[in-house]
Amino acid sequence: MSILIYTLMLFPLIGSLIIFTMPKSRSELFRPIAIFLSIIPFGLCLYLFTNSQSKGSFVNIHTIDWIKSYGISLTFGISGMSLLLLFLTAVLMLLSFLSVSEKYSESKGFIGSILVLHFAVNGVFLSGDLLSLFIFFEALLIPMYFLMGIWGGENRRYATIKFIIYTVFGSVFIFIGTVYAGVISYGVTGRLALDFATLSSLTFTTEQSRVLFLMFTFGFLIKVPIFPLHTWLPDAHVEAPTAGSILLAGVLLKVGAYGILRVSIPFFTEGFLEYKFLIAVLSVIGIIYGAIVAIAQIDIKRLIAYSSVSHMGFVMLGISAGNYLSLEGAIIQMVNHGLTTGALFMLVGFLYERRHTRRISDFGGIKTTMPKYAAIFLFCSFASIGLPGLNGFVGEFMILMGSFATYKVLSGIGAFGVVLAAIYMLWAYQRMFTGEISIQENKELVDLDSKEMISVVPLLVLMLFIGIYPSFIEGYVTQDALLISEIIDIFSGRLN
Repeated sequence: MSILIYTLMLFPLIGSLIIFTMPKSRSELFRPIAIFLSIIPFGLCLYLFTNSQSKGSFVNIHTIDWIKSYGISLTFGISGMSLLLLFLTAVLMLLSFLSVSEKYSESKGFIGSILVLHFAVNGVFLSGDLLSLFIFFEALLIPMYFLMGIWGGENRRYATIKFIIYTVFGSVFIFIGTVYAGVISYGVTGRLALDFATLSSLTFTTEQSRVLFLMFTFGFLIKVPIFPLHTWLPDAHVEAPTAGSILLAGVLLKVGAYGILRVSIPFFTEGFLEYKFLIAVLSVIGIIYGAIVAIAQIDIKRLIAYSSVSHMGFVMLGISAGNYLSLEGAIIQMVNHGLTTGALFMLVGFLYERRHTRRISDFGGIKTTMPKYAAIFLFCSFASIGLPGLNGFVGEFMILMGSFATYKVLSGIGAFGVVLAAIYMLWAYQRMFTGEISIQENKELVDLDSKEMISVVPLLVLMLFIGIYPSFIEGYVTQDALLISEIIDIFSGRLN
């Protein structure tokens, strides 16, 4: 198992080194090699799906002694939740390479940066201690900095600097929390042990738990992002290249929620119980705010970006409710959001390559010239709205049902976000695809080709599969959600 874990984590890094060392004269090989290198982690994830050990809660697989004299080690492991997110990452990475345009496919810097990003993301989801989690959390910034700063849009510098400042600011608190937790661990064990097993055995005072929860959660919430820490997201999405937007929405936003589920709640539960209502309130504000602002957008990519703020608000509402059903729904919705929003950003990228504009008013009636594109976009819109039978419905339904038991009023307000989602998605679809074509360029649009269909159809299949057979994905999150909810119940009973 340890060999599989390290292969899954290191193979993208090795792949990036291969790409970076290849001569520019063989640029036509960059994308095919990257596609091949992405198939390996994808295949490993499929293999791990057949391993019953991967369905449980987090299990340490291997430990590396890093600074032995102080007892500092790097630990790696896996759980059902992390496996699902690893699979989501592998799928989106592979499809991003398949969909990348000719403009970027022959750039070793672009292709190599995505592979480095894959390595860093896998490292986050496989980390079994606070130190390695922090290292990989920070490593995400390096490839994203180059992807946005070099291959982004006209305002890429502003968006990139804003993204880095926000994330680094949050990371400072995570680092301080890591050091503080290490000091506490040293006082008890005589070692700077930061692995999850040791942390779970420590007894933090109420004050320590609250301080540590605030430090870690603040840094993670910026990455989610939750209202009002979300302002970096729309700019980053709009200016990032298509592959960057797919991975930013599909994978990187999940890192923050994953950190809260893996670290903040299980280890600093008293702090969670103290501040969970505040998180719930901010989550619901984000649901409504993101949806209302999405309605007003004239740029389809910015509209989808604000929809992510709303959808991740649902995820955080489920997490803040803290019961088994809402936690399970939140984890499932993390995967669902990655599939749906990743597909929508991919489709927007296909259209931008043809028209070099994202203004909704620059389109209209294009379903006559791009019928396959229009049908697929409508399918993804329905999944984003939460139409029963598609993946978006499953997660949102479980979140709202679970959170209603804890926050009746807030859940009722949050449910209105589903109505607003239908408004902004269907109204945008109506303006872009229905009616008569009034702009000459739209009459000359070409429908999706075979490469583009191969890139997006797997995501549609997964949306439909999860919507029809949600118990498959549910089986991989049950143990994580159950363990977290039991920890919350235990501490709630102590406080009461």
